Amino acid sequence: MAARQEAVPMRHTVTMQIPCPDETTATTIQQVLWVDRELRPQDVVKTAQVHQTPSGCVLDVHIRATTLRHLRLSLNAFLEDTALVVRTMDAFQTTRKDAESVTDADGPLEQGSVGRAG
Repeated sequence: MAARQEAVPMRHTVTMQIPCPDETTATTIQQVLWVDRELRPQDVVKTAQVHQTPSGCVLDVHIRATTLRHLRLSLNAFLEDTALVVRTMDAFQTTRKDAESVTDADGPLEQGSVGRAG
């Protein structure tokens, strides 16, 4: 009969504060990054909370891990994913602003039209 293993304590931690311009942005980042389950929940635990500040919002992230290696890997993956989400949100925000400026400048497009002839 196998002996029951004791839980390894989560001795290593890192806490980050990611500034965001508003609560919608912070909440979107949080929701996108927390869709997937942790690959090694016995070794890494991540939590996040959105807090209002006078200058906008902050996404507080806390990562705990059993080893420094797990902490480093989890932190690196989190930062890469966060950068991708922010770049994607920025690209879509820019595209939306460009689309609005074209529509405002040229007037509404006719239904079924694909563009304007020179």
